[in-house]
Amino acid sequence: MILGHIKQILPKSNQKILIGVSGGPDSLCLLDGLARLQYPVVVAHFNHHLRPEADDEAQRVGEMAASRGVPASFGGKDVKHYAHENSLSIEEAARILRYQFLFAKAQTLNAKVVVVGHNANDQVETILMNILRGSGLAGLTGMSSYTLPNQWSTSIPLVRPLLSIWREDILAYCQKHRLTPIYDHSNAETTYFRNRVRHELIPLLEEYRPGVRQRLWQMACVLDGDQEVLEQQVEKLWEDLPLERTSNYLAFEIEKILSLPKGLQRRLIRRAFHHLRPNFTEVSFQIIEQARQFMASPPQGKEANLAGRVRIIFIGERVYFAAWEANVPLTIWPQMPNKTDCELPVPGEVLLNNGWRLQAKHVDAQGMAYDPILHNASPCQVWLDAEETPTPLTLRIRRPGDRFSPLGMDGQSMKVADFMINEKIPQQARERWPLVISQGEVVWIAGCRLAHAARITSRTKKIISLTLRRD
Repeated sequence: MILGHIKQILPKSNQKILIGVSGGPDSLCLLDGLARLQYPVVVAHFNHHLRPEADDEAQRVGEMAASRGVPASFGGKDVKHYAHENSLSIEEAARILRYQFLFAKAQTLNAKVVVVGHNANDQVETILMNILRGSGLAGLTGMSSYTLPNQWSTSIPLVRPLLSIWREDILAYCQKHRLTPIYDHSNAETTYFRNRVRHELIPLLEEYRPGVRQRLWQMACVLDGDQEVLEQQVEKLWEDLPLERTSNYLAFEIEKILSLPKGLQRRLIRRAFHHLRPNFTEVSFQIIEQARQFMASPPQGKEANLAGRVRIIFIGERVYFAAWEANVPLTIWPQMPNKTDCELPVPGEVLLNNGWRLQAKHVDAQGMAYDPILHNASPCQVWLDAEETPTPLTLRIRRPGDRFSPLGMDGQSMKVADFMINEKIPQQARERWPLVISQGEVVWIAGCRLAHAARITSRTKKIISLTLRRD
């Protein structure tokens, strides 16, 4: 049964297969099966350096490979140190380092497939762990028997030929063929999450509902089909929707994202996280909802820091997902064409970079309806008291020592630089951000708040309207 299943999952070819072998029953069964079927195999063993007997076990794996005429390759790292440095659990750190090693070896040895020995029991344990973490549909499907692209490679598939084989069948195979597996005694320790699920939760669930393992495994098979349909739709959206795509930032048109059903929004957000931080696996429901809510009510020119050192920025009609270290391009922000001051004629306009323009005009205070001023929600339009902000108005970039008295602070001033930080204007956009100047004073940081002294009051007789807009 096992040999037939391996042949079904792994069609025979001359392409080299790299198999991760710990020496336990699962990987030993898989190694023996591949060797009997005469697949071109190379063994890879990763030493986690977590137990005193780990070095002896590596030697035994070498002997297992040699007895079958199979070459073996070895590696290892200090998993505890890596877990501490990256704030990871021991289990997660071990998983990351092990797969990094396997795929690096596959690349070096020109192996075309990486296979591991996960079985049906592992699948059920993974599903329950994902349920307890609060997983969505993807987590309820568990692991896949064939994954490409995967977290580790876009060209080398990760294959699990034993994923539908139960552990008792694997042990029976080992006994039948007189195989002597290595038993990792730490697998019995309930300090690890998976071990508690294996030794405590599953037996308890079997008391409530005998056969629960088989039902959970069948559920994963059904949901995997549903997941495949959804992923096809997400894949098409992923190809069509991004306006810009680099390794460390993505740009989307906000209206198109928000027009999608919530389920597809969440999947795209998760996909964006995996694109930017492929090793960050803790993309929780709360993180995704934080991003979704930000997109639903985005403050102009603001950004939010999400988990995994990812930030979300909304400016204009675009939303950006970006790594913290990314230099998001300046193509979406209003920027002065150069560092030279220029006059802002009233009436008239000045053309800025990136398709922005700043328009100024006189408004008749006598016939002006004040409701639009009092309830103005747009940061890109302001009205100034012309007598408090006499012309000529000037446009320029910020200078060292510039101060500003924002509306709402009763005339108290602050550094322009600090104001820009508080408004979360991206650092790379601040240097050429347009400022409106009257008699040497900053009266408007374009697209942000008006100066307190320039505000409209009941005594205002003449008004200047300023509008910042993008073509």
